[in-house]
Amino acid sequence: MTILVAVKKKGKVFIGADRITTFGNEYYTDLVNGSKIVKLKHAYLATSGYSLLDNIIEHLHTTRHKMMENTFADRASVFSFFLELYSELKKSYTLVDPGKDTYAGIYNIFLLVTAKKIYGIYNNLSVHEYPHYAAHGAGADYALGCLYGIYDSIENAKQLTQIALEAACQFSIYCKEPLDIIEVKESDFGKIPKDHKAHGKALKTVSSYRRNKSKTIKKRK
Repeated sequence: MTILVAVKKKGKVFIGADRITTFGNEYYTDLVNGSKIVKLKHAYLATSGYSLLDNIIEHLHTTRHKMMENTFADRASVFSFFLELYSELKKSYTLVDPGKDTYAGIYNIFLLVTAKKIYGIYNNLSVHEYPHYAAHGAGADYALGCLYGIYDSIENAKQLTQIALEAACQFSIYCKEPLDIIEVKESDFGKIPKDHKAHGKALKTVSSYRRNKSKTIKKRK
């Protein structure tokens, strides 16, 4: 369970996610490298669904799989990446899940962002580009409603991202702080990262709900 949000405004793109990870009746928010935002060579990727996907992406990164060189220049190349991922899941990661056949199907959904574009990928592998913002995960309804209401009133894309994440955490029992937020810059990409969570100083983590509502309302005027 999770909430993923991406916002584009005034030439800036941000991606954010909460840190809750559930295992049956248990949940954790303090796992080591618990950020749900993965750094690829040419994009940031975040996923909602089975946490096993994080292990698989890490393994593909560690083994320098050729699919990790994808530039994500357009929707077709994003689709190509997930076709390769699907093929690799069937070939190398057919892990049995009780009640389902194998891990050959992609049960997760994704947000993938570059410095200029926001893409959403659904579990049937359909890829869609969003002009202004997107949200996936358990709290997506709350985050999207929030963004619909405030997008035109707040100019700061980072603030929009944080408020949308907070809305999901406020109303969905499946979303919980801390929140990770990254400004997506062209300079972040072009080199293979040290590891799949090598965010460096780009990652800003908000540990708890601290937004001052009066200041936010003032900025909307």
